[in-house]
Amino acid sequence: MTNQQEFQNQIKQQFNENLKQYREFLNKYQDESEQSQEIRINLDKSLQEHQDLDKITLAFIGQYSSGKSTIISALTELKNIKIGAGVTTDKTTYYDWNDIKLIDTPGLWTSYKEHDEITETAIEKSDLLVFCITNELFDELTIAKFKEYAYEKHYQWKIILVVNKMSKEVGTYSEKKENYSQSINKALSPHNLSEFPVCFIDAQDYCKGIEKNNENRKNSSNFDTFKKVVNDFIECRGSLARYDTPVRITIESLKQVKNNLKEQQNIIETLAEALKEESNRAEKEV
Repeated sequence: MTNQQEFQNQIKQQFNENLKQYREFLNKYQDESEQSQEIRINLDKSLQEHQDLDKITLAFIGQYSSGKSTIISALTELKNIKIGAGVTTDKTTYYDWNDIKLIDTPGLWTSYKEHDEITETAIEKSDLLVFCITNELFDELTIAKFKEYAYEKHYQWKIILVVNKMSKEVGTYSEKKENYSQSINKALSPHNLSEFPVCFIDAQDYCKGIEKNNENRKNSSNFDTFKKVVNDFIECRGSLARYDTPVRITIESLKQVKNNLKEQQNIIETLAEALKEESNRAEKEV
């Protein structure tokens, strides 16, 4: 058994022990609160859904019209994926690729608040994330949200950052990559772009290159590099992330209980801290 496998088994064992305590707690107080029973049912459903997938999940998230659906279309070579310049995705959709599940999500931070809720749920239940922005890079809202997910919610080790639609900007690839990197580093300060795998691509150019059998267009899209980065990222962090996701699902359930059972706050916080410590251990292992 490798050190990583042993570490993963330790996490799984500790998580199962904490989950058992949590379920006992919910069972004990379900007669006093119908909400606690509903929370327990939803928790069991979410954990079962994650287990039933039996594959690493990779969710594509970001603002609307950042090219999430186009990137998935380019990866899967499926032409029936709905793509457009406006808000075209209004639910999560699963696609198979290389024995993993790709998840297309609605664009975040529009006037459609239900879209935000759908995507935030998908983030919570996904093993790894691809955060998509365009050649226009971050604005004040997207950089604030990116930092929130990466650092406050500790998804940093689970994120690939993608700058899409590179061909919309004038200049050579190397010039644009250098300029974009400097701008992103400034926006991320005091953090740094080197903390993430990052790809600069044009998914639409890649799709057009495939359609017209144009190798130059395919190569200039840098999409093959992106595919390699994704595969390497999954190989390096996928298994550990797969163990981390049920922990995060349970933490979110605990937050719901905390809101509904204020008098039991000390018990819940103790369990929440134990689960957070597991997630932090996984992050430190990377």
